[in-house]
Amino acid sequence: MNSFPALINSYSDTHVAMGDDAWPAFHQLLARDKPRVIAVFTGKHSADVSGAWQDLCSHCRNSRVQRFSAINPEPDLECVRHMRVFLQQQKPDWVIAIGGGSVMDAAKAAYLSYQTRQPTRVFFGANRFSASNAGKRLKTVICFPTTSGTGSEVTPYANIVDTEAGVKKLISDPVIIPDYAFCVPAYTKSMPENVVRATGCDALAHLLEGFLNVGADNNDRYANRRAIAGIKLVSDALPKALRRRGGFGKMAVAATLGGMVIRHKSTGLPHLCSFSWYGRIDHGLAAIMLLPHCWEYYLGNPTVAERTMLLRDIFPGDTPMAVISSFREFLTACGVPQALRDIPGITPALLDQTARSAGENRMKLELAPRPVSPDDSYAVLMDILTRAY
Repeated sequence: MNSFPALINSYSDTHVAMGDDAWPAFHQLLARDKPRVIAVFTGKHSADVSGAWQDLCSHCRNSRVQRFSAINPEPDLECVRHMRVFLQQQKPDWVIAIGGGSVMDAAKAAYLSYQTRQPTRVFFGANRFSASNAGKRLKTVICFPTTSGTGSEVTPYANIVDTEAGVKKLISDPVIIPDYAFCVPAYTKSMPENVVRATGCDALAHLLEGFLNVGADNNDRYANRRAIAGIKLVSDALPKALRRRGGFGKMAVAATLGGMVIRHKSTGLPHLCSFSWYGRIDHGLAAIMLLPHCWEYYLGNPTVAERTMLLRDIFPGDTPMAVISSFREFLTACGVPQALRDIPGITPALLDQTARSAGENRMKLELAPRPVSPDDSYAVLMDILTRAY
């Protein structure tokens, strides 16, 4: 757990306390702020099963702790609205999220809506609050992640389902980056195998997509070092975690590093294409299954080909394509399905719809490691999706 303190501590946006340091650091924050009312967002059962809810209550005896647990695995705008009403009723000094990415994302969106008194949907997009409120800070959610996947505890992102549009939409704004995150790997051990796999794949997708995003290398001098470290951790720890033979501490570190990576080096085409597949396939699986095929497309950029060879010690190969092939073999060994056609609900018609709708995101296309022209986007994306299928 203490193997990567420099990479964790050099992240300036969030104070992260890992492992044995988590609860002592939380006590220091309690002693400083002395919150009277704490609003806590959790999933329906995971916080109880992991023991995180009971632990929090035992540590916050001098505060009135109020819980909202009616958060779905794919929280939508209506769910976030109910969360905002809960905050209006409680008027908390602190807001805490205990859970995976869905809980943390929804809590970030609800707290933003509560403090600004505006509906969540007005914040979809990039910097919708910050652009018109330069320099203004808001209170942020305190995070206790109980999965090792999204890294939401350190990111400016919140993914929320817009049911009417039939797609997940993204809030991206530095104002919602949590100031404090407390990562206790023991809480992730209660995850069932399918969740270990899906969340681990999400973390790996973040790390790899950020690492391959060569156009954003100058955004943060630590990002690529964090990415390499995290990829190595996942390659070693995910198979062990799936077999219940350890690895949970390393996966917790890797997931947080992944969040730090995509804070400065955004995800690419795999994430772009998977946003409309909620309810059909776990997000982490969708992104990681698309990644090898997007990666092959990226190799048309010589810099990506060079970057790929830096991974040959993790995924052995003498050529970029051989490295990608080794990566796919690793996924197979972890139980990731070979093709999208093996997933019920993923159909050719859905792929066609995905290529058309994803092609409307001009910014994401142009910032891909190998940029995609909007005029060519349908053909490029359909080729990727068809090969993945």
